Amino acid sequence: MTAIQDGLRFKTAFTTAAWVLIPVAIGINMIGRTFTQVLNLPLFLDTIGTTMLAFLAGPWVAAVAGVLTNLVIGLTLEATSIPFGIVNAALGIAAGVMAARGFLRSTGKVIWMMVVLTVVTIVTATPIVVLVFEGVSGSGVDAVTGFFVASGQGMVESVIGQQLLTTPGDKVITVLLAFLLIKGTPARYRPPFGREVIPF
Repeated sequence: MTAIQDGLRFKTAFTTAAWVLIPVAIGINMIGRTFTQVLNLPLFLDTIGTTMLAFLAGPWVAAVAGVLTNLVIGLTLEATSIPFGIVNAALGIAAGVMAARGFLRSTGKVIWMMVVLTVVTIVTATPIVVLVFEGVSGSGVDAVTGFFVASGQGMVESVIGQQLLTTPGDKVITVLLAFLLIKGTPARYRPPFGREVIPF
C-alpha cells in the first residue's frame, strides 16, 4: 500500500507526524482568523492550516484539525465559529482527496482545486449562516451580506451573494499560503503522504 493510499484510509492516516502537525495547523488557522478579526476584513483565512495539513497528511487528518480549530476558536475568540467546523472539515477532506488525485501537480489543476474549495465552502456554509445565524455570523463578511439585504435581496440570496464575492479570494489566499508554508518545509520532514503528492 502506498503512502497516498495510507493517507486516504482513516485507520492508517494518523501517524505520529500527523498527530504532531494537528496542533500546528490549528495554530496557523487561529492566526489567520485573528488577523481578519483585528482588521475586520471580509475574509476568514481560518483554513490555511487545514489545507496545509490536507496536503501533508491527507483528508482525514485535515478534517480532524478543522473541527478542532473551530472548537478552539469558538471557546477563545467567537462562539459563532463552532458550527462552521463542518465547513473546515469539508474543506480538509476535499483538499486532501484532490491532492491525492494529483491536483497539486500543475497550475491548471491547482486553479480547479481553488474553484472546488470555493464551491464546498458555499454549499456547506450557506445553510449554517442562514438557518443557525439568520444571516449574521458576527464576522467581517456580514457587511457584504448587509449590502445585499439593503439592496432588496432576500436573506438566502444575500448570503449566497456574499459567499460568491468573498469566498473565491479567501480560498486563493488560503491555497497559496498553504503552498508557501509547505515549500519552507524540507521534504524529509514531511509525512509520507505529503512527500508523494507535493511536487517539490
